Amino acid sequence: MTAAEGEGVSAPRDRWATAVVAIHWLSAATLAGLAVAGFVMSSAAEASATRLLLSRLHTAGGVSLMLLTVGRVAARRLGRPPPALPLSARHRRGVEVVHALLYTSIFGIGASGLATGLQSDWPRYLRGDLARAPALDAMASRAIHESLVFALLGLVALHVGGVALHEARAGGVLRRMLPSQR
Repeated sequence: MTAAEGEGVSAPRDRWATAVVAIHWLSAATLAGLAVAGFVMSSAAEASATRLLLSRLHTAGGVSLMLLTVGRVAARRLGRPPPALPLSARHRRGVEVVHALLYTSIFGIGASGLATGLQSDWPRYLRGDLARAPALDAMASRAIHESLVFALLGLVALHVGGVALHEARAGGVLRRMLPSQR
């Protein structure tokens, strides 16, 4: 193993680089936690400690997901990708579109979350200056945020389904991204 491979910059010939794999799975876990926290906090009582805690975790997790996504894009661009999978041109284009939509929706969620926070009393609430969560439901940025979350969850389902289908038909796709497959 070269020094570059040990640092996660390049990948063995048939796998994504270690950094890309690590960021992928950390992002997936963060995304799952954000979705759960977002849905639970939205249904919690506006003046509850649970809602405040989940709101703080959701905000910190959202910032973390944005940073992870920027890191993932950079790691993918700087590293050497594994050889292309044997796919038809149409299938390859579909994979590219789904990946582009995944990244676009993640960045859109981050931007709409930031816009919601900046246009509301959200920062004061997170600091504990307000006893109740601010009403955000009437805000366009909040509606966009929620719509993008549902779109992202659908895209994730499409992504996972595509991986499962490819794995069942031809195999080899999971080995490229599972951390235990070195």
